[in-house]
Amino acid sequence: MSDARPEPVHSPAGSIELYWGRIVHRLEGAYERLRQSAQPGRRPINVNALVTTVQQEFPSARIRARGGRRTVERQAELMAQRRRQDRAQFLPTYRPAPHITEMDNWVATHPNAADQETTAAFTEIINRARRNGAVVSNHLSDRARDISIPHRNRELQHRVRAHLQELGRHVIDEHDAVGGPHWHFDY
Repeated sequence: MSDARPEPVHSPAGSIELYWGRIVHRLEGAYERLRQSAQPGRRPINVNALVTTVQQEFPSARIRARGGRRTVERQAELMAQRRRQDRAQFLPTYRPAPHITEMDNWVATHPNAADQETTAAFTEIINRARRNGAVVSNHLSDRARDISIPHRNRELQHRVRAHLQELGRHVIDEHDAVGGPHWHFDY
């Protein structure tokens, strides 16, 4: 066992300045990596950089990101709202999976359940599905975003969507979603 110890810092103010200096340096480096990855022609490093890239490349589309990472409870609430409002919209939005079938069946067998009851049941279903290895939604792992559908015209919408898909993103058109029209994409 070594008796090596860090060199003592003699000034409390100096150690705080050194600490904050290191934090600022790390943040500047992270910001620069994010900025560089958002440059046209470069593959973005994460979902936020992807949104920034698309916003920069298509400024006239006025794309807005809608929400970020979700809690299980928020995901359950949104899924419950969608299923209760429109089953025909709910089922094709999600990939066929046992937890989706379970949610669908739960609502069918509890037609008079309150919103809170449905959300609580969906929360339990999601937690169980995740423990069994299911993804459920990439919003839970901060690998998905909902973005506003671009303004202007269909040609611009087509170009933006094609660019997202070029970057390898799966895009779902949720023009009739409970929370308003948007595109969902996974990163």
